[in-house]
Amino acid sequence: MTIVPILVVVAIVILAMYFLLNKKSDEKDREGVVKDILQKDALAIDFGGGRPVVVKLFGISPATEAEMLDEKIFAFLEESLRGKRVSVKPVSVASAEVMSAEVRTLGGEYVNAAMVRHGFARWQVSEASADGALGEAQQLAQAQKLGIWNPAIIQLLEDKRNAAGEMSDEDVANLEVDPEERDSKE
Repeated sequence: MTIVPILVVVAIVILAMYFLLNKKSDEKDREGVVKDILQKDALAIDFGGGRPVVVKLFGISPATEAEMLDEKIFAFLEESLRGKRVSVKPVSVASAEVMSAEVRTLGGEYVNAAMVRHGFARWQVSEASADGALGEAQQLAQAQKLGIWNPAIIQLLEDKRNAAGEMSDEDVANLEVDPEERDSKE
């Protein structure tokens, strides 16, 4: 046996592994209808296959419960997306039923960036460092002190953290906040 056929086989295997490891998704942009708002960053979208697909908004982390924006976030998503057609650009596909994606309305609004722009979510730089639209949206929300960058919310969380002593960020995020206490801080 000569070395040439072995090298050819090795080269083919290496090339195949390269493409498999660097493959983000075989999916192309798809259009579908938002059937349900599942979470602050996840939608059920029907692409016409009969069974909705769970689409997580890529590159963002929604406000925590302690930041008291859940009602506003769900109202925003319901009003702007439920029952409407959207364009979905998959970034990673976990299965036929679950994917992370960039979602846009047919009017061109980038939903992931809109969530950040309204202060309803943070840009996950570690996940989407190349997404300049998310970075710009976060800068605008911070400059205008919207949502999670609202000084009243920041102060309330800091007061809770100080009152609780040595709590982790996760513990603070899951604290219940009395709306009357929030109003007295504003």
